Amino acid sequence: MAQCPSGLGRFRAHRRHHRRSDRRLRRLALLRIAWITLYRDRLGVLLYALVPVIFLSIFASVFQGFGRNGENKVRIAMLDLDGSPAAKALGTAVREASERIDLVLITGDDVAAADRKVASGDFPAAVVIPRGFGAAVGDFKAEIPPLVVRYDPANPIAPDFARGVLAAASWKGLAPQMLGREIRVLEMVAGTLTPAQRKLAETLQKAGETDGKPPPMVEQLAMATQVPIDGGPVTIGQGGPSLVTYYTAAIGVMFMLFSALSTTGWLLEDQERGVLDRMRTSGIGSWTVLLNRFIFAILVGSLQIAVMLAWAAAAFGVRFFSVRQFVALLVIIPAVAAASAGLGLLITCIARTRRQQTTIGTITVLILSAVGGSMIPRFLMPPSLKAVGEWAFNARAIDAMQQVLWYTTPDDTLVAMLGRIGPALILIAVTTVVCLAGARVAMTRWE
Repeated sequence: MAQCPSGLGRFRAHRRHHRRSDRRLRRLALLRIAWITLYRDRLGVLLYALVPVIFLSIFASVFQGFGRNGENKVRIAMLDLDGSPAAKALGTAVREASERIDLVLITGDDVAAADRKVASGDFPAAVVIPRGFGAAVGDFKAEIPPLVVRYDPANPIAPDFARGVLAAASWKGLAPQMLGREIRVLEMVAGTLTPAQRKLAETLQKAGETDGKPPPMVEQLAMATQVPIDGGPVTIGQGGPSLVTYYTAAIGVMFMLFSALSTTGWLLEDQERGVLDRMRTSGIGSWTVLLNRFIFAILVGSLQIAVMLAWAAAAFGVRFFSVRQFVALLVIIPAVAAASAGLGLLITCIARTRRQQTTIGTITVLILSAVGGSMIPRFLMPPSLKAVGEWAFNARAIDAMQQVLWYTTPDDTLVAMLGRIGPALILIAVTTVVCLAGARVAMTRWE
């Protein structure tokens, strides 16, 4: 009888041990079920592995482009109104001062010609060498007219970069002339020069009149000279906040893609619930169902971006109030919504489940947005990444909306504006047709 409590205690301890073991096994079983579910979704495993690599590659290529061995270049126009040897020497020095400058010589009669090049979006900045620049550099009594930097306020990098390169180039390219001026001014202020100082002045003057590398003393003394640099932003379109205008287009296109992904996903839910089968038995064909969902997605996307544009105008001063801008927006917005809807339908018809459609669609939209300029402005991207973005319809859509919202001059006509966005509209239309046809082919597996 004395052994019974001891036996009962051992039995209870044994049961407690088994309960703990069962709980551990159930936890491991839950982990095993989760792993099996993930393993069976081969596409999901592939996306989990590839997406971080893709995004790392995109962002690394952007920011690596600004490193010492990067490929990013700033395209700058130079307008030489002087045509003197000093102006030509300055242009040569600008090219040699930095490998990051893509200097393009343009022609014109005044600063307005450079402004027009910047306002059209061809260049983010332009440098103007004023008339009388070379003569003033050679005359120590004359005041040197400042170099003029005109820039697009939508690109915050170009103006400071251009000013820095100009400052370095003027020290290097015009060092003999500038040092000669310094010595002549010193003679005028301090009196007659000594023979050694006069010899230095003659050496500097001769170095400025000949081609080739200046003497070492010129490079050593060049740090004491500088050329004045002036300038300011170019008034583009109807004004307004430049970067806000850019991101109005960029964010609008990205969320149009997300909106299309959501509205077209309902088609997959209808298929899973058997709604499409009942439609087919009632005589409604697949093309009718597809086109109805396509048109609905266009209407929702267009309404979404219209609300966003209205908010941007009311809250942030984005301006698009001319008739030609309204008409151009009425063309470009439904076109972009149609391409987004076509892509959404293609992803929906390829996916097997709503979850898979959401995963594939979200990752596709994020990658397109990163390459197309919705996350990072395209002027920051290296040429290789820009080339990839040229084939993405959302990148072209952002550029087209920039042309309408920002790069609009008072002299623009509706025909000229539509001509500028015409290539983007063609690519968007081709993307729409291809995606819609692909969605119809993929939809046959439901029939």
